[in-house]
Formats: sequence, structure tokens, C-alpha cells
Amino acid sequence: MGKILGKVPPEILEQIVFKNLGAKNRRVLVGPGIGVDNTVISLNGIKIVVSSDPVTGARENLGRIGVDVSTNDVATSGAKPEFLLVSLILPPGTREESIERIMRQASLEAWRLGVCIVGGHTEYAHIVENPIFVGTAIGWTKRRKLITSSGAKPGEEIVIIGEAGVEGTSILALDMRRKLKSMGVPTTILKRASMLVKSISIVKQALIAADYVSAMHDPTEGGVLGGIYEICEASSTGCLVNLSSIPVRKETRIICEKLDLDPLKLISSGSLLATVKRDKSDKLIEKLRARGFKATVIGRITRGRRRVGILEGKEVTIDEPPQDELWKALSKS
Repeated sequence: MGKILGKVPPEILEQIVFKNLGAKNRRVLVGPGIGVDNTVISLNGIKIVVSSDPVTGARENLGRIGVDVSTNDVATSGAKPEFLLVSLILPPGTREESIERIMRQASLEAWRLGVCIVGGHTEYAHIVENPIFVGTAIGWTKRRKLITSSGAKPGEEIVIIGEAGVEGTSILALDMRRKLKSMGVPTTILKRASMLVKSISIVKQALIAADYVSAMHDPTEGGVLGGIYEICEASSTGCLVNLSSIPVRKETRIICEKLDLDPLKLISSGSLLATVKRDKSDKLIEKLRARGFKATVIGRITRGRRRVGILEGKEVTIDEPPQDELWKALSKS
């Protein structure tokens, strides 16, 4: 197998990781799976939702991004994230002011979301070159019906809330600023792109959507295309998607064109994928737009396992999660 960056391929997860999960426990309602955002544990009628996520591809705004990506995955179940554990793995010699900057970013974002940081771990390790932030978010819900990424049904519409590549755009604008500027990207575009870090949290959007959807998923590595694949894989369905209808910001298009990247395969925290019954999608979109959030129908769930995107009249097969374009860009920087 060649060198892989980012998520471990599904076949390795299924053949190795998911076969080594320790003791079984009847309290586990949702366990590990392809495209599964979180685990759900039943405790005296209350559903505890837990998600753990590392941030390895960002340098600037590491603390804020780390809080957002882990709490997003709790919110996709319809549960409000309330607690967070933070583990920081730091290169030897990391200065105290760098640690303070990361934790201050994390604290401010957690405060904004109403999340309490309750523990974690911090250490120096020579095996890392850049700081790594691992967030484990915890929430709970009394909802009778669990919302997962595996709930999509044939005939339902696929809705994207937000735009593709938001997180990746903000990371590239900050961490590759000099290169992009030398390639002719205007300073105004880079400034607007870097500010997209404020749009990575989808907690509010997910909690609004929870009353309407059958499935929700936070598309991270592999971008929107990866997220669509993961919903279909988790739900054992197919899809038909109009790729041209997926919203992409001007800043994302410009940066991706300069770096020869596909915005639909760029890490996309800041957007939310949901599947909705056709008689509910208009109501959902209206509710979201009334709260200031963009929402767009981009396709539908189909029977079978054929997963197709249509782009400029041509079919694009969505048959595996793509490697994220962020890694391609960073490996060349």
C-alpha cells in the first residue's frame, strides 16, 4: 500500500480496526462504523453522545478548530455538546506562549458554544513536528429517535447546509498565505478566507435540523464528496447528486484553482449534510434561512448502491472516500 495521509481507508477499518473492539456492552446503541460521527451510550434512559477527533492539518487557530470539529460530531445526533476533554501532543521545545494561544482559542470557542472543558492530557513528544489537538466531546439527549449518519432512506432529498471546503479554505489561507500571495491571490481574498474559521461550527444548524432529518453527517476529511459517500455507505444506499448545485464560496474557488485542488474533496467542517423526506425539506430550508443559514437541495438518496454525481452533463462515480485535497496542498508547501 502506498503512503496515505488522513483517514485510514474503509477496508482497513472493517478488516482490522472494527474487529478489535474489546468487550461487548448492551448499553452501546451506536458503535463504530464507516461514516459514523459519534458513539451513543444508553444510561438510565438518557442517551450519552461522545465523539473524539484529532486536528493534524492546521497550525493557526488549532484550538478553535479542535473544539469545533469534535463538538460538531455530537451535534449531528441532535444532542447539544456540553463537555470536552482536550489532549495536546506537542513537539519538544514548544514555547509556553504557543500552548497558551492554543488553549485560549479552545477556551473562547468552548465558552461561545456553552461547552465546559473538563479534562484531558498534555505532553511533549519527539514523534510530532507540529502540535496535535485531540478533542473528545460529550453531550446527551432524551430524543426517542436516534439521529445518525445511517438513517438515510431511498427517495429522500440530500440537503447541504453551508458551503463546501470552508475549513480547508481557512486553513490554506492562513498556513499557506505567503505561497498563495506569491501566486497572485489578492490580499482581500486571503483575509476573507482566513476569517472562515469563524464558520466551522455547525452546532446551531444541526440542532435546528434535528427535528426534520432522517440522517445527518459532518463532512470532514474527503470533503463533501467524502461525506456523501459515507452517508450512503452507512445507510447501505445509493445516491444521485447534482455536483454543480453544491455551493462553493468565491474564496474557495480562487484558492483551489491556484493550488489545483477540487473544492468538493477539501475538508469541509462548516457544512452539514442531511437527508430529509421530500415533504419536510422545504420547511427545513425555510427554518434555516430564517436563522441566517444557507441550505440547498443537491440530490436524492436512491435504492441499491450506485452512487453517482452529475457534473456538466457527465457522470462522476462516488465509489470511495477521496483522500482530502488539504494533504495534497500541504505536502507541496
